[in-house]
Amino acid sequence: MAGSTAPQPTGTKVVADWTALMPGDFVTVLESYTVPHSGWIDDLTEDGNIIWLLRASGGGRRMFFRENGDTITVEAP
Repeated sequence: MAGSTAPQPTGTKVVADWTALMPGDFVTVLESYTVPHSGWIDDLTEDGNIIWLLRASGGGRRMFFRENGDTITVEAP
């Protein structure tokens, strides 16, 4: 069809530098590389070692530590 565009595929990318995150960013934290927690960044430390996530599932606010091996992913176009 003329004028229509196909949906662009999306995927996820790992956020290597947690200091690049900002409050309000929607992310998924993979706790111990297995358990996903999706939600919005509520706050983070200046050094990016700790984030607080407002979980989308209604699970409240939760703290995650980079040193625990948690991985953060974001949707990538």
